[in-house]
Amino acid sequence: MPRGLGLTRYIVFIGVIGLLLASAAGFLVSLTETVELVWHVVTHITDPALEVQEVYFIKLVDGFLVATGLLIFALGLYQIFFGALALPEALRFTTIGQLKTTLANIIVLTLAVTFLAMAQEDTAPQALLLNGAAIAVLIVSLVYFARSGDHNH
Repeated sequence: MPRGLGLTRYIVFIGVIGLLLASAAGFLVSLTETVELVWHVVTHITDPALEVQEVYFIKLVDGFLVATGLLIFALGLYQIFFGALALPEALRFTTIGQLKTTLANIIVLTLAVTFLAMAQEDTAPQALLLNGAAIAVLIVSLVYFARSGDHNH
């Protein structure tokens, strides 16, 4: 019976594969968006009306960050359930708590980019304030969530 229960860890492999596929898709989407933005800038560089807000570039970084987060989570799950991989120290995970902290950090950065995008757009001041407050509450909650508990055992 214990051996059979031990084999159930292979169910996690489904999640690892799914996360790897989602990460690859995220990288492809972000790469496509990057190429489109660069192409737009290059083909309109002499146009005096060309206006590219910095937030578009930050959103690109966010897309790659999310794709990287999915990859890191896939690698982390694999390491926790199946064994160590030859990765840099920063990408070595031994507990779910470590993955939880990494995911919370990625979400915090994504929320910050979301707020920056709202601030760059013509968002009504009251809506911006309320959205900013909601995002701040989420960030504080996630930071608390990431810092709570024992991450090293």
